[in-house]
Order: sequence, then C-alpha cells, then structure tokens
Amino acid sequence: MPGKDPDAREVDRVDALVTVADPDRVDEFLERCVEGSAWEAHIRTADVGAKVVRRHPLGSISERDCTCLRLRLELPVPVEPGLRFRITATDDPSLEGAAIVRPWGST
Repeated sequence: MPGKDPDAREVDRVDALVTVADPDRVDEFLERCVEGSAWEAHIRTADVGAKVVRRHPLGSISERDCTCLRLRLELPVPVEPGLRFRITATDDPSLEGAAIVRPWGST
C-alpha cells in the first residue's frame, strides 16, 4: 500500500544480509565473523555492541559475496526490513561489513 509506514520494531536481535566492505579482507572477515564473535553495530544513530548468534550461507550465493547473520544486540534498537546498517570488529574498526535487515520471519 503506497504511503504505508514500514513494519518498524524495536528489537535486540536482528537477521541481516552482510557483505564485507573491503573485498581484499573477505577471508579475514569470514574467519572472524563466527558464532560468539563480538562486533559493533552502527544502526541509525546508535552504536551498540552485537554478538553473532548464527552465520549461514544464502542459498547458492557464495559467502564471499554475501552471508546471513543473526546478531544479538546489547540494547533494543528500532529497525525495519530493508534498513541498512554496518558492523565493525570491536578490536579493528577498519574491518567492516555492510548489512541490510532481512524481512521478519525470513530465516
């Protein structure tokens, strides 16, 4: 429906499609982006700690191009499907991924 507000929700867990910002660091990103790893999520104006709960490939697409992450956020943040955000390694802010929130119930 045109003009309808997106389905925004305040969540402490988000499912996202993620690509590494620097293609030369894709192997490092994938090696470090594992279950339990700590990242900083930059969502709108919020910078919030995040842990990887799960990472899994997206069908036949190579994880070197795009991977799916489920992130647990330290604080609830309002998001909606399609919202773009980024994550950075907590100990190396130059290691970064570009993310987009997946539709609700897509995983």
